[in-house]
Amino acid sequence: MTGAASITLATDEISVAVEAHRGGRITRLADRRGGRQWLIGPRGAGARVRLDAVYTETDHYGWDEMLPTIDPGTYRGAPYDGVVLADHGELWSASWEVLDQSATTLRQRAVGRRLRFTFDRLLEVSGAELHCSYRCETPVDTALLWALHPQFAALEGTRLELTPSPTTVLEGPLGALRARAWDGEVLVERDVEEGSDLMLYADPADPVASASLSDPSGASLTMTWDTEACPYLAIWVDRGRYSAGRVIAVEPTNAFVDDLTWAVANGRATNFLAHEPRTWWVKIEVSSGREVSQ
Repeated sequence: MTGAASITLATDEISVAVEAHRGGRITRLADRRGGRQWLIGPRGAGARVRLDAVYTETDHYGWDEMLPTIDPGTYRGAPYDGVVLADHGELWSASWEVLDQSATTLRQRAVGRRLRFTFDRLLEVSGAELHCSYRCETPVDTALLWALHPQFAALEGTRLELTPSPTTVLEGPLGALRARAWDGEVLVERDVEEGSDLMLYADPADPVASASLSDPSGASLTMTWDTEACPYLAIWVDRGRYSAGRVIAVEPTNAFVDDLTWAVANGRATNFLAHEPRTWWVKIEVSSGREVSQ
């Protein structure tokens, strides 16, 4: 089934736009009552990218899906030993098929090009909510890292809070992770220097079930996810190093941490068994923070 280059799903309360055939990228996630657009926009024209492009060297923005890795590397072990894993995975540069669509739903499919998998995503909007349902199947046993990669646009004073609130989180690049106290929130202008970024991970021993972004105006976004299928969480905070403004990316994932090769070696990856599809979900709810008259 063919569809427009950009497809919009909407209710009276929420609007979602998707670059349907170019990476399945969600480019708009907006609260229609308050006007808040929750996703960062592009720096440039958003040109098509190729497999093996370096993600941060492209005009990245909005919300992408990461599979089968985030960090580039090499698959180790059967059945793909030695296969090169593309930076930020294969999906964000892939051509996605539109399987079905309506005013409030969009079902799409993408297939692996180096690792064999079939990845389906169903987006549904209802009221002030966006519900994302995922299904992934492989023809042979394969370890895969999936992570959500929504680059939420933070305003002056936008705060990120986690529930349950962890005691500590892990900070730093892979190989140099260190524990640091969780202060109860992330505030970009306080926690990240101009032109820098910050990578945090929830400690697997101290799991998180939901994340909320809130503006001083009262506008808010709350994300919940399938913690059984995706028990890990990463948080990327960028203050102009790679993105066009302040970004808080809340990244539930099925592996710890961003590198599939490392996750497999350390028993922190998810193994997809041949012809046994795995399913999971993510839900987003937006609010303007204003009372709605009846």
